[in-house]
Amino acid sequence: MGNKAKYYKCALQVNSYSYANFRGNSPQNEVIYNQEIVNHCKKNNISVVGLADHGSIDSSESLRNSLTESGIIVFPGFEISSAEKIHMVCLFPPEYDSSKLNRIIGSLGLSDVNTGTEASSETCLSISKKVSDNGGFWYAAHITGDNGILKIGKMNHIWKNDSLVAAQIPASKDEIDPNYKNIIKNNDPEYKRTHPLAYINASDIEKAEDLDKENSSVLVKMSSPNFKNFCMAFKDPESRIRLNSEKESNYQSCIENIKISGGYLDGLDIDLSENLATIIGGRGTGKSTLIGAIRYALGKEPIGREAYIDFNNMIKQNFGSGSIIELSVVSNAQHGQRFNIKKRYNQNSVIKKEDGSVSPMSVKDILPSVEIYGQNEIMEIARDNIKIKDVAKRLFPIPKEYNECILREYNLILENHRKIDALVDKLKNMDSSLEELPRINEKLEYYKDAGLEEKLTIFKELSSEEGQFSAIEKSLNFKKLEFPKIELSSYKNNELILLSEKITKFNYSMEELNSEYSNLVDDLKKSFYEYKNQWELGKSVYDNQLKSALKSIEGIQDMTSQEIVNEYSNLIKFSEECKPLSEQKKINEKNLEEEMEKRVTLIENYKTACDKRNKYLDKAIKKINKNKLSNTVKISIRYRQNKSQLISYITENISGIGEKLISGIHEYDDFDIFTFAEDCRKGAEHLRNKYNLTSKTSEKLSSNLSQSQLMDIEEIELEDIIDIELNVNGKFKKLKDLSKGQQCTAILNLLLIDNKDPLIIDQPEDNLDNSFIAENLVKTLRKNKIKRQYILATHNANIPVFGDSEQIITMEESDGKGQISLDGLGSIDDSNVKKNVISILEGGSNAFKMREIKYGLKEV
Repeated sequence: MGNKAKYYKCALQVNSYSYANFRGNSPQNEVIYNQEIVNHCKKNNISVVGLADHGSIDSSESLRNSLTESGIIVFPGFEISSAEKIHMVCLFPPEYDSSKLNRIIGSLGLSDVNTGTEASSETCLSISKKVSDNGGFWYAAHITGDNGILKIGKMNHIWKNDSLVAAQIPASKDEIDPNYKNIIKNNDPEYKRTHPLAYINASDIEKAEDLDKENSSVLVKMSSPNFKNFCMAFKDPESRIRLNSEKESNYQSCIENIKISGGYLDGLDIDLSENLATIIGGRGTGKSTLIGAIRYALGKEPIGREAYIDFNNMIKQNFGSGSIIELSVVSNAQHGQRFNIKKRYNQNSVIKKEDGSVSPMSVKDILPSVEIYGQNEIMEIARDNIKIKDVAKRLFPIPKEYNECILREYNLILENHRKIDALVDKLKNMDSSLEELPRINEKLEYYKDAGLEEKLTIFKELSSEEGQFSAIEKSLNFKKLEFPKIELSSYKNNELILLSEKITKFNYSMEELNSEYSNLVDDLKKSFYEYKNQWELGKSVYDNQLKSALKSIEGIQDMTSQEIVNEYSNLIKFSEECKPLSEQKKINEKNLEEEMEKRVTLIENYKTACDKRNKYLDKAIKKINKNKLSNTVKISIRYRQNKSQLISYITENISGIGEKLISGIHEYDDFDIFTFAEDCRKGAEHLRNKYNLTSKTSEKLSSNLSQSQLMDIEEIELEDIIDIELNVNGKFKKLKDLSKGQQCTAILNLLLIDNKDPLIIDQPEDNLDNSFIAENLVKTLRKNKIKRQYILATHNANIPVFGDSEQIITMEESDGKGQISLDGLGSIDDSNVKKNVISILEGGSNAFKMREIKYGLKEV
C-alpha cells in the first residue's frame, strides 16, 4: 500500500497533426501522426500531455482521444497571442470538452481565427484572469524567443505580476541567453519578483520524434497526475518543478518498504518515499513505535543509558514473541543492490538477497552510515566530543593516501620502539652478566692459588671447550627466514602475461634460495652435532683420567671432589660465554644510539604526514562551511587535542595521580604529545612551570615514567576535537556557550547533509524553536531530500508542509492497535492528507496560513 509524491514527465506543448499548416507545411496524416505521438510518449515515459494548438482546439480532438485511450493524462488547451503579442499557452482540466474550451477561446478577444496567428484584443493580464476564472492554467511561452515576454521587452510589469507562475525556456537555465540571465536568476531590480517563478521546458511538438528531446518536457512532482495537483505544484516550483537537465543521477540508499506482523503495529505494510517521509498522528498512535521498529531491525542502539533502557522497554511492550519486522532496502554501499532485512523478536536479523538466498553481509555492510535518533538523542551528541567528531567527520572524508602515509610513518615509530626496547633488554642482561664476571674470575684465581689448576688442566680444557660448543649452539638458533614470492592471477593482457612469466621465474628462484638456505642451515646443524658427539666421546676418556687425578683431593671447604669439578666447570663455562659480551655490548650501545637518533627523524616524518592531512582538511572544511553549511554553522578542528587517552595512561600508570592533579595538562592549548614526552625528560621543575602542576605531581611524572613508557606516550594518537559554532544573530558562538535548543540546532545542521544512507529522527523539533524549523531545518530538507532519504516522526506542521514532504503517513489507534489512517497516506496535494495535517499537527490551520495561496486551504 502507499501513495507518495513523485515526478511525472509532462510534455506541455504538443500540437495536433494540423500544426504543419501554422508552419506553412503540408498537414500530416492524422491517424498516423496520433499513433506516433502516443508511441513516443510511452517510449519517453511521458505521463501528461498539454495540447496547445494555436488559437484552436478542434483539430486536437482526435489526438486527445488517442492519448486518453492509451492511459496518458491530457490537459486540453491552446496557444494564444495577447494584445502585446506575448505568446501564452493555456491548459485546462481533462473534463473540459471542446464546446467549453471554444467558449473560453471566444471570450479572449479572438474575433476571427483562421491561421492561429492572430493576436487577441485582450492584454496578457486580462487573458490571465479569464483563464484563471475558468479554472485554467497558463504559462509564458518561449520567453526569450520571438513574441516571448522577455524578447518583446518593457513587459516587466507583467513579469512581476503574481498571475505569472511559469515560463518556458528553450533549454537549461545555464544555457539561457546572457541578456536574460540576471532576470532568470531574479537579480535584475526592474524584473525582481516577490514569488519564485517555475521555469519549464515545453518545446513545440511538430512531429513525434520531437518528444525524444530533453527540452520537450518537464518534471512535475505530484501524488497523482491530475490537473489540481499539477496547478498546485507550480505554487512551490523549487520543490516540485524540475527540468530534465536538472534531474540528478542519485544512488542513495533507501528503505523502500516496511512490513510488521505481530505487536502493536501488526499488519502495517507501507512503501516509503525515497526522499522525505513524515509520520504524523496524535500521541500514542505509533509514530515512535514505527521509528523504533526500523531501529530494532537495523540494530542501531540509542545513545545514552536512559535512552537504551527506554528503547528496550518500548520494544518489549509493542512487539513480542512471534513479532517480525521486515525492511526492503536499496544499498548505495552495495551499488544499488536490494536486500530484505528480517528481524524476529529477540533473534538476530537475517539478510536476504533479491534471489531469496541468505547473504553473509551485515546491516553495517549494507547501510554503513544509516543514522537513527530518538527523542532528545541529538542533545546527547552535543555533550560528547567523540560523538560530535563521529557526526562531523563524514562531511570531510580523507583521501586514502593521507591516512596510509600517516599509518606507514606511525608503524615505523612503533617498530623503532620495539627495537629500542629489545636493545635495552639485551644491554641489561649483558650488564648483569658482566657485573658477575669479576666474582667468577676471583673464584677461578682461588682455585689457581690452591694449586688445583694444574691438576684440573684437562678438566679446564674440557670445560672451556664445552663453553665454546655452547656458545656456538646458541648462535645456531636461527630465526626462520623465507624469501617472499609474488602471487599470480589469470591474465589476458599481453604485457601482463609477459610480466607473469618473469614473476614465475622470480618465484622459482625464490624457491631455490629458500631451499638452499634451509639446506645450509640443516647441514650446519648436522655437522655441529656430529662434531659435538665426537668431542663428547673424547671427553669421556678425559673424565676417567680426571677422576684419577682428583683422588688425592679430599675436599675443599667441605666440598666433595665432584662438587669442586662441577663448580669449576660452571665457572669456566660462564667465563668463556662472557668473553664476547664486552664487544657485543659496544655494538648494542652503538645500535641503541642510532635507533634513538633515528626516532627523532621518524617522529618528524610522522608529523609531516599529519601536516599534509591537516592542510587538506583545512581546505575541505572551509568549503563545507561556505557551500554546505552556508555559514549558518561553522566547523573547525583542533588537531590531536583530545587528551583523554593521555590522562588515562598517566592515572593508570602512576599511583597517586588523579585527573584533577593534571588538569593543567588537560587545559593546555596547542598541546603536542611528543613535546610533552620531552618535557617529562627535562625534569620536574620544567613540567611544573609549563603545565601549572604541583611540585609533587611534577616530580612523580618526571621520575616514575620509564623511557619505554615515555615512548608509549609519544605513540598515543590523540583524537582531533571538532569545534562547532552556530551563527546567532550574526555572531558565531561555540557549542558550550549555546542553549540546549541552539546546541541541537547546530548538531542537526550537520546530521542533515552529506550522507547516502537514510536519516531517521523521532521528533527532530524537540528542543528546537519554530524559527529554526521554518527558516533552517526545512530549507535544508528541501535542498537535500533529492539526494538522501529522510524519515521523520513529527508533531510540527512546518516540517511536512514547508518541507513539501513527498509522503505524509498519518497514524491512528484503532482497537488498541496502531495503524495508518484511511486516506491518510500521500502528499500535501492530496485533499484527505491535507485535512489530516490541519487537524492533527500542532498549531492546526494556523500553521498553514502562510501557505494558503500555495495549498488553497479555503477549498478544504
